[in-house]
Amino acid sequence: MASKTDQLEHDILRVFRCACRQGRADIAEFMLLALEKLDRDGIECPQCGGALIEAYREIAKTNGGGRN
Repeated sequence: MASKTDQLEHDILRVFRCACRQGRADIAEFMLLALEKLDRDGIECPQCGGALIEAYREIAKTNGGGRN
């Protein structure tokens, strides 16, 4: 069963991805800041930071990251 923090991170990541798909960089930035805040607060849970890492991967993918 996911903790409330896990669910919050999941929801924020979902909105972040939606904002990216719709070209709403302003909203995506707010969602990324929220994920970074949760990570900085260091709330102790086994999955903390996972959503933030996924958001960073999404940014890298969108910006052509990982190309050789």
